[in-house]
Amino acid sequence: MFFLSFSVDMCHSRYMKIHLMKSTTIVMAIFTACNLLPTSLSASDAIRPYLKSDKSGQFSYAIYNNRWLLHGKRAQEDKHLTRVAITGVLPGAKGKIVIPSTIDGHEVYGIDTNALKSCKGVTEIVIPKTIRFLKPGTLNSCQDLENIVISKDHPDFSSVDGVMFDKKGKTLLAVGAGRKGDYQVPKTATAIGPYALSHCTNLKSIIIPSSVTDIGGHTGSVFLGCKNLESVTIPDTVTNIGQKSFQACSSLKEVAIPAKVTAIPFGLFWRCSNLNKVALPDGITKVGNYAFAECSKMTLQKFPQSLITIGAYAFKNCKALKNLKLPKGVKPVGRGAFSGCDQLRGMDVPGDTT
Repeated sequence: MFFLSFSVDMCHSRYMKIHLMKSTTIVMAIFTACNLLPTSLSASDAIRPYLKSDKSGQFSYAIYNNRWLLHGKRAQEDKHLTRVAITGVLPGAKGKIVIPSTIDGHEVYGIDTNALKSCKGVTEIVIPKTIRFLKPGTLNSCQDLENIVISKDHPDFSSVDGVMFDKKGKTLLAVGAGRKGDYQVPKTATAIGPYALSHCTNLKSIIIPSSVTDIGGHTGSVFLGCKNLESVTIPDTVTNIGQKSFQACSSLKEVAIPAKVTAIPFGLFWRCSNLNKVALPDGITKVGNYAFAECSKMTLQKFPQSLITIGAYAFKNCKALKNLKLPKGVKPVGRGAFSGCDQLRGMDVPGDTT
């Protein structure tokens, strides 16, 4: 017996709130009626979506009921009722590893988000065309990975010089966390995906070409944890930088934010402890929560007059800030926005700021 509360679209324009204190059989009946799951999916499958977990070669894996990946008619028409997800790399795997396209006769469809977290000494990974489920950041968790090789006939992904891109080579998706030195994004790229260079702790500098307009979308975290990254060249063509994209880049000292960027999102430079010089362009309207929190060495000459909103803890413990004046249009200032900024005690705060 259990309690479940959720909203279901009962194939009408309105939503109906349903409260149940029944068995899993009733729950499955409701999902089936709403065409959220195929009629042949049993209650036991809902509780235990994988059919088997085991080890093969260098990997641990799980076999899943394919209906959890393909709903409704697609599931019923699909000939492959089960698929495999790689769930881990076994101890002892070193150098180059090759993800198989099948295990025990089942197609290897995905790599679990945490599958590569424990692998050490793996420097190259080869991904077959069957891999379609691969969340951002999955490959970046393999700390020594330098080269990512994608099957040439993969329908969605490609690789250029050991770096993963979408099929057309327009969006950079993953750089191995073990890559060293400098990296220059190809001029064919127009976007950098979420987590694409996260935890690349050996990278020193990154150059982004003028062809790129978006860094990280909304999710961001592009350079998250790149603790030895000292320099990033961001072109003026960039209009968006996703949240937390530079979080914990503790060696980063200076960043020029492009003029077309209008918002500093949540946690963008959070814990960049050596960041000492930032200029906010005139078009900035918002500084989000924790945007510069713990940037203890950061100095700022002035706030742009376009600024309207400063989020909670946006400049928390920015101890080097001083002699700043808020624009008259700023409203509101979030809770603790300047907490720990000891040298800003005399800052002029407009009367209509909350």
